[in-house]
Amino acid sequence: MQLSLVLGKSLSVLNRELTVEIKISIIIPVYNVEKYLRECLDSILNQTFQEFEIICTDDGSTDKSLEILEEYKRKDDRFVILQQRHFGAGAARNNGIKLAKGKYIMFLDADDYFEPTLLEEMYERADKYDADLTVCSSKKVDDDGNVTETGSPNFPINIDKVPLERIFNREEFKDNIFSLFSPVIWNKLIKKSFLKENNLEFPPLTIYEDIAFVHSLMICANRIVAFNKELVNYRFNRPHSLASMRSKHTIDAVKSCMYLGDFLKTRGFLPEYENAYKEVFINHIRAEISYCNDDEYKKFLQEFKALLPNDWQKYQSALKKDYITPTYLKKFIGNKKVMLWGGSLFIGQVLEKETEKNPNILGIIDRNAASAGKPFCNYTIYPPEAINELKPDGVILTVLSNNEFVYESLKEEFKEKYPNVELLPNIFEEELKF
Repeated sequence: MQLSLVLGKSLSVLNRELTVEIKISIIIPVYNVEKYLRECLDSILNQTFQEFEIICTDDGSTDKSLEILEEYKRKDDRFVILQQRHFGAGAARNNGIKLAKGKYIMFLDADDYFEPTLLEEMYERADKYDADLTVCSSKKVDDDGNVTETGSPNFPINIDKVPLERIFNREEFKDNIFSLFSPVIWNKLIKKSFLKENNLEFPPLTIYEDIAFVHSLMICANRIVAFNKELVNYRFNRPHSLASMRSKHTIDAVKSCMYLGDFLKTRGFLPEYENAYKEVFINHIRAEISYCNDDEYKKFLQEFKALLPNDWQKYQSALKKDYITPTYLKKFIGNKKVMLWGGSLFIGQVLEKETEKNPNILGIIDRNAASAGKPFCNYTIYPPEAINELKPDGVILTVLSNNEFVYESLKEEFKEKYPNVELLPNIFEEELKF
């Protein structure tokens, strides 16, 4: 891999003399993000915590991203700029790790931007708890920075299950350690010595390299701490990003899961954590094929069967793209007046196929404060407290990922808050069996 360094006059790779001690190395892959890059970099420079270096790897940008990086480098020697051919974000991050000088490493994305106290609050908790892995929350914003999701109970932290502000690890969650956090890397502060000791790196994938890497962090870390504060503004599905074209790379999600399986086997975590691995594999398959159109889905099935010729049938239930349809949903509801809990992408795709509004669906419940009152297909999104006003006969869980966790926590919530409303059987229950 060809790699070069863009260096200031007083800077060398072997001996960098900085004006402040480096406590955090921030690693940022950069590829054709000139529209967002200044906002990202400024949000780092304006942090209340300043003892950091910024390692930016330009991944073969064809726009003005590299020029912007060089401009910032001229003004601040804490910037280190690497250049590589277009090998992808995983390779860019791996190269950044090799040069990192900080006690901790944080991977951020160049199209996101950060609250001013992000580094300070992450570092304080990492230091206080001597954590291998420190995790904060985030909110989603659109291309223009408008908030589209906040207060999510499932992304990027499964709030209903993750213990907050205390140390935990895999021993506490043997059957579901991989379902506690979304497999994104940009909300996690990692102790560099922990990375080195466990020889952790990103796999060589075009997309979905985060799946294997983040889940490997989770299984290896002995000291994890999380806190529910939205410190990252995550630009979700921006135009032309790889994430926005994920349906064309669905098989890479499977490859990343297979990397994880090989890692678990090599490191001796199987069979003790086999149930957790099966769960996360099925969740990723189900979630990713929900993005595919019919042609992409057929292509994925062919690739999946070729990739797992002897094992693909054990995942057959997860491979059903249209296992929930408007007809199935109508039959499931029957004559009851219901609300659907969770305005997920998946149930949205189901409801979009309705030929007419189902009069027995009173609306959608979602804890995302940014979506309250907005239309969702033929229905309206309400906050949970609307249950008391609309008085449905029952509520059906219609979120896709981590649904087993959510379902169990909702049972407890309904006993306490809505004793007269039935929480109907999980719509996905039969499909989730291995």
